Amino acid sequence: MGAKMMMRPYCLVGLGNIKGIKEDLQFISETESNFVCGDNLLIATFMSTLRIGEMEEFFKMNERSFILFELTPGFFSANIENQKFQKALFGGIINNIRSFPNDMENDMLKFMDTIKEELEEDMEELQLRVKPKIKEDPTLDELLDKINDVGVERLTIEEKELLHKYSI
Repeated sequence: MGAKMMMRPYCLVGLGNIKGIKEDLQFISETESNFVCGDNLLIATFMSTLRIGEMEEFFKMNERSFILFELTPGFFSANIENQKFQKALFGGIINNIRSFPNDMENDMLKFMDTIKEELEEDMEELQLRVKPKIKEDPTLDELLDKINDVGVERLTIEEKELLHKYSI
């Protein structure tokens, strides 16, 4: 079952040594990144099908100092006095008031569906890797056969308790 790749908007704040972060963004972004930068600071917005954890590992591997978050409507806000930067990064003024109640409810439902899909994918992957072992108690005949083969002293504590239980 193939996973449905959903593009999500993200914001990255790069701190300290920001050399190379623009190239990193080209690698992980599905769209052109929007960014503003200054001395030891880069703020970028972009769209990606990658999950936060995947990007986190990528940036850590490249030894970046960063803050990364998804730009989920109704769950973030930004107001940059320089309107040029505001428009470049966020497409203009962010108005979370209009998100309530219908847009917010729809956004939450979409978010919950996404989480559910991701959890189901993770569970399927986990089930493929780990096959649960169902331990069944040996029958009396199996215990007697083991005693015949290796002796009563080689029974486990649980097997001895079970043998006693069978004898009652």
